[in-house]
Amino acid sequence: MDRLHGIVVYLRIVEIGTLSGTARDLGVSTAAISATLARLEAKLSVTLLDRTTRRLRVTEEGAEFYERCKKLMFDLDEAELSIGSAGKEPRGKLKVGIPSGLCKMWVVPHLPDFIKKYPAVSLEIVCSDFVPYTIDDGLDLSIQVGELHSSRLVMKHLSSINYVVCASPKYLDAKGIPQTPEDLKQHACISYRRPRNGLIREWRFKDRDKNQHMEIDGYLTFNSGEALVSAAVAGLGVIQSAEYYVRPMIDAGQLIPILESYTVKGHDISVVFRQSKNLPPKMRVFIDFLSEIFQKFP
Repeated sequence: MDRLHGIVVYLRIVEIGTLSGTARDLGVSTAAISATLARLEAKLSVTLLDRTTRRLRVTEEGAEFYERCKKLMFDLDEAELSIGSAGKEPRGKLKVGIPSGLCKMWVVPHLPDFIKKYPAVSLEIVCSDFVPYTIDDGLDLSIQVGELHSSRLVMKHLSSINYVVCASPKYLDAKGIPQTPEDLKQHACISYRRPRNGLIREWRFKDRDKNQHMEIDGYLTFNSGEALVSAAVAGLGVIQSAEYYVRPMIDAGQLIPILESYTVKGHDISVVFRQSKNLPPKMRVFIDFLSEIFQKFP
């Protein structure tokens, strides 16, 4: 139990940022917090935190230990809740934020199964091209693409995105099929501007196990993934898009994937929510539902 206590204290130190603040949070003295941290570092034979008179800095080893321990505590909470909530019917309103394209293409088609299984759970789904990194606007949880930006949120990995370069048969018949990323300089490429930061997204390729980034000076630019795909289907040019956006059009023959040997794995997809020792059953079953459907993600 002393080992688990040391882990809990360490997690709170990293999240709060000071030994004194952690002491106030846990209702003990700063000296007791410092002694617990020292025992943990001695046991691990590493320095987890560089301590100065003004601030704490998490070391590289400390950051890795934090991420592993946070997942461990989440799994422990999940195990307790799973047993403690057995027999309790999930019910109540659940507000979920999801990127628009991901919601339309992947989550919504699977919702009938969830609603049939949990009729007492009322869902409000907020779709947006820009899902905030934080949990706000009354959201209970959100699906996010990319890195987690807040240590006060719990992240559960769901899947990863593959990026696909494609164009319509009409365009490729007229302009030819590029064989390498360099060939794209001779083609009409369509750009995507990220709603989150206003920057043009670079195209990413894999070549000899190395990832390459290429700036695309597109003659057309969209800040909507759906508009980007529609433009490609209309024969306006070549796009690089998350596979979940274009998979239905590829299956229907409206788009043809190209440069497939250069396909690169993109960002991770995760569900994030506030840390809590008492995760409501309605949230737990929806997180389990997301984990299940994303196992089959393209």
